[in-house]
Amino acid sequence: MLVLLSCLFTGLSAGVAGVALFALALFTCLLTHEMGHALVGRWLGGGAPEIFLAWLGGDCCNETARLTRMKGVMMTAAGPLASLLPVLLIVLPALSVAMGSLSDGVMVTLGFTVGHVPMSLMENYPPLAVLLGLYLVQICVWWSLLNLLPVFPLDGGQIMHGLMRSEQSMHRISLTFACVLAFFFLALGSWWMVFIMGSLAVFNYRCLQNGN
Repeated sequence: MLVLLSCLFTGLSAGVAGVALFALALFTCLLTHEMGHALVGRWLGGGAPEIFLAWLGGDCCNETARLTRMKGVMMTAAGPLASLLPVLLIVLPALSVAMGSLSDGVMVTLGFTVGHVPMSLMENYPPLAVLLGLYLVQICVWWSLLNLLPVFPLDGGQIMHGLMRSEQSMHRISLTFACVLAFFFLALGSWWMVFIMGSLAVFNYRCLQNGN
């Protein structure tokens, strides 16, 4: 599934090597994300966490943990924050060394989020290494932001669920945000995001209909 997603997002523009690097970056981001949930959850509430990687992401289960509502919120938030670790601990230091200063490394890293790669990097360093860094930044940053959207069952929706007393209100907010975002991405021509947001809207609508 990661390879199929890689083909979809890269458009095969970087060839087989590019697809493989994108899939590697996806796997790294997903595993780091779920490990964030697992390790922080175990630290806060004990138990024996288990991680399952699924077709569009993963799931962390820790049924034996003893977590208060706020600790559950902290465990949920740890996933998107942990997703940024490959950028902060690998890509940013490497770019800082390559560019000669931390400030330049930060600027290049920020440029990576929108696909801007300085020509000097491509000329002086292995292109595949630069491409891997680019993919790690884009996937980790945007995946974290996507997960923090207040749409259940994304992490942002889970956090909202932990902070709100009414599940019905939580699902209504999720449904509203999902619909607005679906139309927003439709205007941008991002059909993949329209599909994701549309699916989440349908999910929350059904939860409302079922009284969950």
